[in-house]
Amino acid sequence: MWSDRYNYYNIKSDRENAKEIEADRVIIVLLQTGNFVQKNQQNLSNAEHFPWVEITLVEAKDGNFPSSTKKTDFINLIAIVCAKGKNIDQQLYIKTFLKVAEKLNWRLYLEADDKGNENIKISHIL
Repeated sequence: MWSDRYNYYNIKSDRENAKEIEADRVIIVLLQTGNFVQKNQQNLSNAEHFPWVEITLVEAKDGNFPSSTKKTDFINLIAIVCAKGKNIDQQLYIKTFLKVAEKLNWRLYLEADDKGNENIKISHIL
């Protein structure tokens, strides 16, 4: 999804969300960054010092997932929405998300860029 206000990132094993991982393990990795706080069983948001972000841990099926606060034991997608704009340093987001992806042995993807490209694998800071 493209937006002029938000960037949508995904952390997942591959383009097809083929592998699942324990949700509790993912939460621990996210919290260890010091940049996120847990809102409920499946959602995290930014800590005060970090730019705005909403993170949802989901078990996607066929590219879709429900919005729920019900605890899921295993997930195959970390869906991320973050601020986009001239005064927002996207490199801070990317650097943080790449570290999380690396710790999980997963990959970071941008859902869509400003040129219409979709599901773009990010392997380094741009």
